[in-house]
Amino acid sequence: MPVVQATFWTIVGGFLFLPVKTAIDFPFIPPLDKESIPVLAALIGCRYIKRVKIKLLPQAGLERWLILLLIITPIFTTLNNQESFNGIPGLTLHDTMSAIINQYLFILPFVLGIQLIRTYEDQLLLFKLLVIAGLIYSVPILFEVRMSPQLHTWIYGFFPHSFIQQMRFDGFRPVVFMGHGLIVSMFVAISLGAATVLWIEKIKIRNLPPLFIVLYFFLLLVLCKTLGAFLLGSLLLVILNLRQISSLKWFSIFAVLIALFYPLLSIFSLFPHESLVHVATEFDVNRGRSLDFRFYNEGLLLDHARDKLFFGWGGWGRFRLDESVTDGNWIIIFGQYGLIGFLSLFGLLAVSIFKGFKLAKITYTPNERRLLFYHALIVVVIIIDQLPNASLAAWMLLLSGALMGRSNFTQSKDKK
Repeated sequence: MPVVQATFWTIVGGFLFLPVKTAIDFPFIPPLDKESIPVLAALIGCRYIKRVKIKLLPQAGLERWLILLLIITPIFTTLNNQESFNGIPGLTLHDTMSAIINQYLFILPFVLGIQLIRTYEDQLLLFKLLVIAGLIYSVPILFEVRMSPQLHTWIYGFFPHSFIQQMRFDGFRPVVFMGHGLIVSMFVAISLGAATVLWIEKIKIRNLPPLFIVLYFFLLLVLCKTLGAFLLGSLLLVILNLRQISSLKWFSIFAVLIALFYPLLSIFSLFPHESLVHVATEFDVNRGRSLDFRFYNEGLLLDHARDKLFFGWGGWGRFRLDESVTDGNWIIIFGQYGLIGFLSLFGLLAVSIFKGFKLAKITYTPNERRLLFYHALIVVVIIIDQLPNASLAAWMLLLSGALMGRSNFTQSKDKK
């Protein structure tokens, strides 16, 4: 396959079909699982099969320094966590090396996206591939909607999460091979966004009418029975169809700033948690209770994280409390690697969005300009979902890095 297609199917295919909570645990390095193995395979394929000169870090730009900061943060985390806590031993040099490798493997899809997605054609191909992946995966999703989440148990021999959590509205949320219905729903929501972009641009997939695919994904999202993903998917569908670039831009900037400042807003009690719980309760009492439970646990973990504000508590569950439950990806990153780790990761995603907006101004055709804005909006939705959920996966980082790569290439063309 061409290198973009091969990289996409290696990373996304691994995420869609490999087992959850299964890893090869070699000494001295982090366990290799469904996230890291496909990414390493993609890197090897790019460098040694397709002979693409993939650099281990971006050559320049703010993204280079944010990635470096993300990778070296565990050094300072270890130095600040050498005491035992709650019966868990202090961190050691071995933990530092393992965490550095883990951080790099985690961000590697972003690095690949920066270097592989350069042109409008590459960017458009990525949207097409995402829609095709969603169509393929809709078959096992519909199967589990009807038959209950069974495929992971039948094929891999165990169920990766709580079965009770997948029961909704007298039916089931599909899990397939993603580990939780929330993650499946988010994948469908982003696929709906990509399909909406192709519909707006009047681009067919396999001679299927674009509007048919959009309606099909919307129905699929309803059947996934997850309120948060449904709201985000519906938001994408509505806002993308407004086609007002200025509205897209300002909405996206506002949402990104809320995500970046969310920890500080929560620390100083400036975020309207109670109002959101009230709105959710008006919609459904159980959803309101669930949201209130999440916010309560966020508060407990945030109070604990403030004791190691800048570099966090590190791994081995040191950032957790016995009575707490972790849901949002932001509090996991904040608890493990502190404010610096949080800002380096979320800042990296935000920079890709801001670069997309900035460089859309110098593209050569309206189609290129619109696609940059649409792509940025999808990355915004990915960031928003990291506040209530921990859904940030390799394929999302590939999409985010692709936006950065496309924007950087546009800038380099303009300078020439």
